[in-house]
Amino acid sequence: MSEARDKYIDAIFSSPEGTRALLVAGCCGNVGFGKLGQLARLLVRHNVPVIALDLSPAVLDIPARLTKAYGSRFSPEEVKAITDNITVVQGTLDDIPKALRIGFVFEAIPERLDLKRSFYTTLRARDPEAYIFSATSGLTTKKLFEGLAGSERCGVLHPFFPHLTNKLWEFPTKDAVTGADTIKLIGKFLGRLGMNVIRVADVPSFAADRLFCGMMLEAVRLHVDLELSPAQVDDVCKRVLGTSPFFVHNLIRGANGLSAHCMQLMREEADSSIYAIPAAWQPYIDNPDKKWPYERGSKCPPEKFDEARGRMLGMIFALTSYMVEHDIASLDAINHLAEKALAFRQGPPALIEELGFAAARDLVANFAKRVTLPEVVAPIGPLTDARATRENGWQRIYVDTSVHNGVGLISLKRTAINHTFVAELDAAYELFQADDNVSAIVIAPDGTYSREFGHGADMNCFVPVLGNHDAALKLIQGWKRTMLKLRRGKPTVAALVGRVLGGGLEFATSCHARIAAAGTRLGQPEPVVGVIPGLGGCHQIHRSSTPESYARINELLLTGHTFKAEEAQTWGFVSRIVPVAELPRASMAFAAELAASGTLPNFRMGPSTVEVDRNVDPLSDRKVPHDADLRDLLARTIADTNGVSFEEASALEEQRAAESLCMSTSKIGVKAMMRGKPPAFANPLVDAAS
Repeated sequence: MSEARDKYIDAIFSSPEGTRALLVAGCCGNVGFGKLGQLARLLVRHNVPVIALDLSPAVLDIPARLTKAYGSRFSPEEVKAITDNITVVQGTLDDIPKALRIGFVFEAIPERLDLKRSFYTTLRARDPEAYIFSATSGLTTKKLFEGLAGSERCGVLHPFFPHLTNKLWEFPTKDAVTGADTIKLIGKFLGRLGMNVIRVADVPSFAADRLFCGMMLEAVRLHVDLELSPAQVDDVCKRVLGTSPFFVHNLIRGANGLSAHCMQLMREEADSSIYAIPAAWQPYIDNPDKKWPYERGSKCPPEKFDEARGRMLGMIFALTSYMVEHDIASLDAINHLAEKALAFRQGPPALIEELGFAAARDLVANFAKRVTLPEVVAPIGPLTDARATRENGWQRIYVDTSVHNGVGLISLKRTAINHTFVAELDAAYELFQADDNVSAIVIAPDGTYSREFGHGADMNCFVPVLGNHDAALKLIQGWKRTMLKLRRGKPTVAALVGRVLGGGLEFATSCHARIAAAGTRLGQPEPVVGVIPGLGGCHQIHRSSTPESYARINELLLTGHTFKAEEAQTWGFVSRIVPVAELPRASMAFAAELAASGTLPNFRMGPSTVEVDRNVDPLSDRKVPHDADLRDLLARTIADTNGVSFEEASALEEQRAAESLCMSTSKIGVKAMMRGKPPAFANPLVDAAS
């Protein structure tokens, strides 16, 4: 499993005496165990030794626990290589073999400052050059490390649940004791391991926990003030934000105590009642095993919903506005953390954009009447028209812009298309169309918040229109107005990497040209979701490809199977394939080349006869049977949209896609996908058992 080490990994773990080790301290807890398993798996291929340290005798079971946790995701040989590379130590730093020098420490010991400081002092004396990082969810780097020798090589990396697989970390850098060189090195190191590092300010509770714990605090108050059960409050939160605070806190032992501690830390910034802990919460804080009474499926009474919604959004928007006011995190960082770490359907900044700034101000102002120091803890300044501008980060939450040597770059920060994403994309495109200094446009993932081009539509946008033809058609036409612009003006190049699926592929297909990183996978998996493509997928791949490839394209559309960019290049659909590392430079050069030559890749605007063989694989990539009625609709739409002009095809496809959103297949498929389960369609092409 070994491979040549990256220079950033080498900078941390190499020394004249040999390879230094990764030390995970407190590895028997949830955080320590999960990150041990994750980092050990990633570093074994670089020949970096790993030490698992804990006072508990349970540490001796770590190899067996990891083997069980990995399950069948890796081969027995891979798992054995990982666990064999781990030195298990029950005890303290003094019990680690002297020959094992330490290069990087991930500390996940209990949240007691005296214990942590004592540990750091001993560690620094033992390994003066080691990088020391804490998993704390709320203590600042100043509290942890100020005055410690080599504090510039120390910091915080706050990970998120599930710890064995989640690649997202908060990294306090602004005003932190962590040195600039260390910040750069650790960011590159984790990036090389495929991690996503979000920089925040060095303040109590950082950014994500302010939203998560604040949501729980207001949920408890709603439970008390409105006499709603925990499950009824969760119903409000699920419908408004997409997540369930009481349910989540019941899942994680000690979560109530951690959330309350977060609020107490924030009260150090402003002694406001917004952070006050209700008495009803205290028993759950004192007893980490105590769970809230919970009846799943309970609904909030309609007469209480609006007040509960307003108060919850007021709290969340107030916390967001405070973070913006004090530069705790950028708008896009706050939004990304809310969606990827906290499972919000849409991050608060994006939700504010969608609702409108006036409505958001009203919610914050109404909420602020309930708390002390409202002008401090619930500022509306960042939401005023004078400050809610692109220059201040608004309208750039999902889609950003920059110009490089006359080529405009539209950077995508989200992989799933929603209404706010489309609105920001439209604004970015129009900005470049109006700029005489921009000759061509590249559209690509930004590399920080998104490393793949796109996974399709956000299913939450489909739910409100299922079964309503007019509403479904309006949604499709609204998104399509922006997609159609991409082919009408300056040359547009989609830079494809990772997975490009569903609406993401239709987005790319709407551009004049496509360049892809080697190994990129494409696909239109709409049949698995119980719908048909509505943004050009039924005919635009054909129009960009050679007639000889039509039969293969039909097969892929009907089955939803994925395919490699290398195959699409043989059709003419993808213009160039380059190594991943060369994609940014190559895509910009390709766009400039198209602008200079005035020649664009072929695209058929007129009709063509396309015969569609429906007797292709009845199963999806995951061996789930497709629906016969949906396949019939999709096959007819492929033939019909290719048989007319591009303009006529676009209008026809919109109608057919809206029709599919009114079929039983869409309700079954969308619901299954949102639950992470395979769909069971009413009229399958084959028996699932066969």
